[in-house]
Amino acid sequence: MKLLKPILLGLCTSLFLVACKKAEPLTQYIITVQQPMTGNMPLSCLYANQTKDSLVFYSNCPWEITTYQGDDSWINIQGQKSGKANMFCRYGVTLSSNETGKARYAIFRITDSEQSDKAYTSFSFQQYASRIDGSLGNAPLVKSIQGSDGSEIRVAYDAMSRPLALSLKGNQTEHNLTMIYKDDERKVVVQEVSKFIYRDTTFFVQNAVEEGVYQQMNFNGVDNAFYDPYCLTSLSTTSSANMRCDYNGTIQRSAMVDHLIEYRSFYMNDVFPVSFENAFKVLDQCGPFYTQYGIYYNENGSLTIDDTHVADSMAVYRHYSDNRNVYETYKLSYSNVNNCATNLDVNQLLEGVDNCNPYLLLSMMRLARFTSVISEAKGRYNTYQVGTETNSNGSIKTMTVKDQNGKTITYTFIY
Repeated sequence: MKLLKPILLGLCTSLFLVACKKAEPLTQYIITVQQPMTGNMPLSCLYANQTKDSLVFYSNCPWEITTYQGDDSWINIQGQKSGKANMFCRYGVTLSSNETGKARYAIFRITDSEQSDKAYTSFSFQQYASRIDGSLGNAPLVKSIQGSDGSEIRVAYDAMSRPLALSLKGNQTEHNLTMIYKDDERKVVVQEVSKFIYRDTTFFVQNAVEEGVYQQMNFNGVDNAFYDPYCLTSLSTTSSANMRCDYNGTIQRSAMVDHLIEYRSFYMNDVFPVSFENAFKVLDQCGPFYTQYGIYYNENGSLTIDDTHVADSMAVYRHYSDNRNVYETYKLSYSNVNNCATNLDVNQLLEGVDNCNPYLLLSMMRLARFTSVISEAKGRYNTYQVGTETNSNGSIKTMTVKDQNGKTITYTFIY
């Protein structure tokens, strides 16, 4: 990221562990920062909708905190800005949500208030333009999407613009998700109830509970320690779901099943993992059903936060309970419409609401979100043309999808 260069330069001009000798013989004065910390750098990287952090430091000398570089108007350090020697300080830090559409940062210095040129250290807060789902911090929140085919999607959010509940209803599919965030543990828990029809049989998934952990992680081929502040890489079952299938209103069978959603790597020669900036997979498996999405970026952009990236092709592989497989590969073209100016990943509507993955629609697996809206998806068996109308802020107002048979569905977005 371009913004990291001035931050790292500013931090590197300061020592992270600073010692100096004062007038007293053999007396050493030290200032050290413990938090924020990313890798071995006194730096905190936050998404646009993250508004809490902390500052922890120790000083053996009289000290004061000053702003060294950048704009600090969005940062509030909840503690005194100067103090006496031999103090260990732990402060809360609050930040405004970033709705500027641009990344921002501020570098602070803690200096020896008596000899500032002899003892000092620095720390920094950086806030990306993007939220944790990849949408811009100023992107409006979609409350509902109404399809001209009778489909409907509704979403509710918390104060951090994160989804709390989703209701998705197609003609043959229903998904109801409820999200619980455990911020102290950096976890999300998803409770799911779903229903879908496959070949005259109705399947019900009840009481599914999945859990995922947001963690700092580098992906294959992305050599950047600041790539993701915290990234959700998988959601897996903590409480097995009951899957029941009914035929003509009669229960045929039921079983306890697990649900897994995760990133997976492609491998060269079954040994060497392919860079995620070239290709990767997203797997969604529930019992005997699974869908695997192959995302082929082929280095069309950067996966680093706030950077643009679009896949030149995408493969969708679906496996059903009767061992039937359906496979389609799409060659993708894009419009000039920014897919990050709307908080949901609108590209997930390409194959219709019945085939829309609710987890990818919410962009919980953020790397699968292309930063531009698809204009055409040309497949071996299906081809889709996509047209969009945007609001003045760049968010989607309507989206029209036409398949190769001329069937057209128009989706209207309500904020």
